[in-house]
Amino acid sequence: EVVLKAVHQNGLALQFAHPRLQADREVVLRAVRQNGDAIQYSLKGLAGDFNVAVEAVSRTAAAMRHLHPAARKDRQFILAAVVGNHRALGEAAPALKQDKAFVLEAVSRHGLALAHAAAPLRADREVVLRAVAEHGHALQYASAELRDDPEVALAAATERGHGLQHATLRVRSDPNFAMEALARNGTVLQHISEALRADVTETMLLQVKPHGPKAHAVPYCDPKWAPLDGLMGAEGDSELVLDCLARRWKLSKGSGLRRSASDAALSSGGQSPLSGAARLVVTPS
Repeated sequence: EVVLKAVHQNGLALQFAHPRLQADREVVLRAVRQNGDAIQYSLKGLAGDFNVAVEAVSRTAAAMRHLHPAARKDRQFILAAVVGNHRALGEAAPALKQDKAFVLEAVSRHGLALAHAAAPLRADREVVLRAVAEHGHALQYASAELRDDPEVALAAATERGHGLQHATLRVRSDPNFAMEALARNGTVLQHISEALRADVTETMLLQVKPHGPKAHAVPYCDPKWAPLDGLMGAEGDSELVLDCLARRWKLSKGSGLRRSASDAALSSGGQSPLSGAARLVVTPS
């Protein structure tokens, strides 16, 4: 019991435990969950125990150096560890990081594993779309060309609004793109271009009234913290802002961006990043 508490606070305390406890699976598991490097002090082959090793690498990717070299080539082991720690892919054998099918599976489990894929795969549209659909911030690890792709950027922004910060300024300055993104995730407001953000702020301020519909009022408008997330006051306020923006930016009713993003994902064998998303109805001026 004392040793369990000790390794819970500092996994490396396992090195001072009695050999009998260094061979105790429960004690070793508790230690590696606190610090993966503690696996180096385990005995009786526990470093070769699949679940113990996965726990260690999930906590500390560099703990891979304490395992048998074959672990770096073990597809199932790396995939299991990636779920808890995307850096586990960085410890995999080079051949796995260059294997498209394997990397697709890895980024499906943790999108940020894209950071550790071989460079050609970080420029592969199918791989990047799969990664950003799982974690929007994976966009930062895509090739420059794909970070400048509106469809890829929209997929990232749909999953996680802050992921848009990794797209190029050209994409973030496109009113058509901004409209599509805002309709799906208000958080992107923080990352569209300064000029477009000013337009959104001004449009929102025009909607602020002492007494809104049904005696509700918009409590505040703060462009830094995505007021388009949720309701701005009475139901429908956010849609009203989007409609006003569409007129201000002279956007047509239909957008090819939504359709092309969906088609690109489906043609690559993946799920459309926009499937299930609400369709924006733009009122023409």
